[in-house]
Amino acid sequence: MSDGTGAYAGALTHRPWRADGGRESSQDVGKRHRILRSLRDELERYPCVVHARGVPEGRYAEIEAELEPTYFGRESTQASLRVTWQPNPRFPPGVSLDDRVRTDLTSNFTIHYHESSGFECGVHLEANPHVEGHLHYQERASSDNAYTYEEVRLDARSPVGVLWEVLETISDRLESH
Repeated sequence: MSDGTGAYAGALTHRPWRADGGRESSQDVGKRHRILRSLRDELERYPCVVHARGVPEGRYAEIEAELEPTYFGRESTQASLRVTWQPNPRFPPGVSLDDRVRTDLTSNFTIHYHESSGFECGVHLEANPHVEGHLHYQERASSDNAYTYEEVRLDARSPVGVLWEVLETISDRLESH
């Protein structure tokens, strides 16, 4: 008998599709939600954060934060930060954790800053054909420009430590532009 989700009574638990086309177990979803909830709480302590929220409510897949760009000496009128975290990432064929360099983390994440001026930058730990070793900083002046990629290193080993280290990196880059 179907429960309306395509799963059948007595069948294996329904596993939602991930954005990358794979599937997540309910354990992965719960772990991701707990990590993102703790990161949202940390973001609320950051001086330039106006507001941070998890999306969707109750089962976070990402954090969206509204920032005050003047904190970084920026002239833009609005700025935001998007944070994602995949505690147990699945990799494209031919890619594995053995390809990681400059970090011991096994999770994937993005911490990405965007301004109303079109400028954006962020630190990402994910398989990307443009960057060796998965961990990188990326930046572009506007949506009309291509991203530039640079290697970065992370010493942090926990999600909260990563957040604070990346926020420091992004802050340094924003203040130097």
